[in-house]
Amino acid sequence: MKKMVFFFFVPFILVGCSSNEKTIEVVDVLDDAEKREEVREAMNNNNDIYSGTAILVDDQLLVAVQSKPWLDFRKEKIEQDLQTQLEEQYPDMNVLVSADFKLYWEANKLVNEEDKQKVSERVEKLKSLVKEET
Repeated sequence: MKKMVFFFFVPFILVGCSSNEKTIEVVDVLDDAEKREEVREAMNNNNDIYSGTAILVDDQLLVAVQSKPWLDFRKEKIEQDLQTQLEEQYPDMNVLVSADFKLYWEANKLVNEEDKQKVSERVEKLKSLVKEET
């Protein structure tokens, strides 16, 4: 009976854990479709990222990503690689990439915000929080 239960439930658990769908959101206050698509493509090309939010405001680019759960030990490397790639792609922008869940959560709150000034202020605050070390 135990073997039957094992063979019945294990495939369902494995199927539930094998989602390859990425959720990438890019918010562009400047309405620059070209930059928006380039950032989305850069995030989609990184296989270690399963979810991410990018916010383009003025001359700033804030990217919050979530790595796959079994790659948590490589979060810093994933951040650095994406940061380097985006800085090379946009040398005129101030780029910040973070894999911190709190920043990801706060960036997702800004996705639906309509007020450009509020988004800009919030991005500045988030960037200052990332630079703080506790």
